[in-house]
Amino acid sequence: MTPDPGILLDSVTKRYGDLVAVNDVTLTVPRGSFFSLLGPSGCGKTTLLRMVAGFETPDAGRVAIAGQDVTNVPPQGRPTALVFQNYALFPTMTVGENVAYGLEVKKWKRDRIRERVAEALGRVDLSGLEEKPVSQLSGGQQQRVALARALAVEPDVLLFDEPLSNLDLALREETRRQLKALQSELGTTSLYVTHDQQEALALSDLIAVMDAGRIVEVGPPERLYITPETAYVARFLGGSNVIEDTALISGLVPDEPQPDGYVLSVRPGEFWAADEAEADSVPARLLDRLYLGAYAEWTVEAMGAQLRVWMPPDTPVPDPLFVRASTHHWVKAS
Repeated sequence: MTPDPGILLDSVTKRYGDLVAVNDVTLTVPRGSFFSLLGPSGCGKTTLLRMVAGFETPDAGRVAIAGQDVTNVPPQGRPTALVFQNYALFPTMTVGENVAYGLEVKKWKRDRIRERVAEALGRVDLSGLEEKPVSQLSGGQQQRVALARALAVEPDVLLFDEPLSNLDLALREETRRQLKALQSELGTTSLYVTHDQQEALALSDLIAVMDAGRIVEVGPPERLYITPETAYVARFLGGSNVIEDTALISGLVPDEPQPDGYVLSVRPGEFWAADEAEADSVPARLLDRLYLGAYAEWTVEAMGAQLRVWMPPDTPVPDPLFVRASTHHWVKAS
């Protein structure tokens, strides 16, 4: 028998007046997985998360957690815990008091609360800080207190609303590693909202890419990045050059017919630059070059189209310049 999914969204729709924020979304989040909702601002991912949390009620469809319909169950009655973008800590409380808050609402005994708070803080490497005011903590430490508070109530589902977006780059990468390790250790079903492609790729077992209130594609990070099905995902997740011009496509893949309804996707790192023409190369002109550390990003014009090309940072610009695709992928045009 197939186990109940961690989360099931069945034909869920949410409107705000004339705005359809979430449009007939059906989605299954496997139990124990780290599942990310990825998309630009305004695509509906946070609204979807809030419907799972119980802070929003769908206008149509249903929400189930661990096999139980919770569509009309208030947030406090759901087996979930939410880590907010701004952490939502109580600034006048200590670390321990913040972590204990949910347990006190559930009327746990004091000794049991003390044990659970210590255990939760230990999991996020903050042992011994129970008496420290949260106002004296760094942003990274506050984020871990918020996570410890969520873990303390032992939810079936952990919900994350862009919890790393307020951290600097180095701290965000460090916290990301800790979060992934912790989720792997606990095996809790996690639903994570982000607009950061690298964050979604690094953390997720599965990603749902959203656009305009709908799910565009769902799959493992590697598949969505390497072999996306749609031009939208190729651009958004892989930063691909999506090439629609048939003459340019014919120049880059002269021996391969273009499938009906498909266009060519070539990621910037899949282009090569040369100083002489080959059968599958096209002439190009350098428009701009940005040094980005591990590589340089060239913007080139080829047959009227602008392409992003990643090259080793010390690569001289060939004269004349030709570009070719070392590999490519066909994606649905829309």
